[in-house]
Amino acid sequence: MQKAIPNYRVYGQFDVDFSLNPVHIDSVKSSTEVNDWVIEPHRHDDLCHLVYFFSGTGTMYLNNALIPLNTPCCCFVPAGDVHSFEMQKDIEGTIVTVSREYLNDLLASSQSCLQSLDKAIVIERNGQEDATSEILTLFRQLRSEYRNRQPARGVSMRCLLGLIFSQIMRANNVFSAHQRPSEKDRNLWYYRQFQQLVSHSFADKKPISEYAMQLRISVTHLNRISHTVTGKSALKIIHDRVISEAQVNLAYSFQSVSEVAYQLGFEDISYFSRFFKKHTGLSPKAFKDSVIRQHQEPLDTGE
Repeated sequence: MQKAIPNYRVYGQFDVDFSLNPVHIDSVKSSTEVNDWVIEPHRHDDLCHLVYFFSGTGTMYLNNALIPLNTPCCCFVPAGDVHSFEMQKDIEGTIVTVSREYLNDLLASSQSCLQSLDKAIVIERNGQEDATSEILTLFRQLRSEYRNRQPARGVSMRCLLGLIFSQIMRANNVFSAHQRPSEKDRNLWYYRQFQQLVSHSFADKKPISEYAMQLRISVTHLNRISHTVTGKSALKIIHDRVISEAQVNLAYSFQSVSEVAYQLGFEDISYFSRFFKKHTGLSPKAFKDSVIRQHQEPLDTGE
């Protein structure tokens, strides 16, 4: 029985090293066929997916939302988002797994692109024929570069990934035409670094001063950046991350409330319950029960 949502490098594997090779490309069919056409709920804390489904049928579940795959289509799955797939045997596509750090560097000059790294995106053919056709061509070139291992492969792949991402952003109408480095960009860069630090140690109960020291800025500066980018204090961002993790484990796993609390660094279950209710309005048990009820209720088909 699954006790918690797996946090994989590549699906089914915990130890794939992305530090030297930040991009991994696979066939959708081969990666799902070996798992009986079902990819169970999982996530990648510091890895993102770019997926192009050329043809076939299937369903994606992203953050508890069901998304039918109307192929051809492409999607972006942000780091940390819980996702799963159920595919039919006719599915064809390419799945690109890329480190969040690599994307941060690749898209550093575009504030709009950086902001989109936290948002799931699905681009379908309907109304986007030109965009999906262009992205399809780029995906095929990227897959060819990855497989053939020609000289300057890394440079070529980096350029193609940049083009793919810019096309996805444009199709999703979030791309801004005027991109100049500014104080906003610097604030966003620090905020992204802070997010990454928090994602790796939010359960350690580190003081804000330690995060500020790692970023080589003052606590006041870190709080100013956090307020500028999100309207929240640095501490509130950490608390929100803890709550998000608690909700994921309560909703998607068989862990008890006490097990979730312990995993998140809470030794006092009562304190965890008060902390959770303060931020969500529900006790952990009430939240877990509400999720179970939602899954048990039959879908309204309108008939």
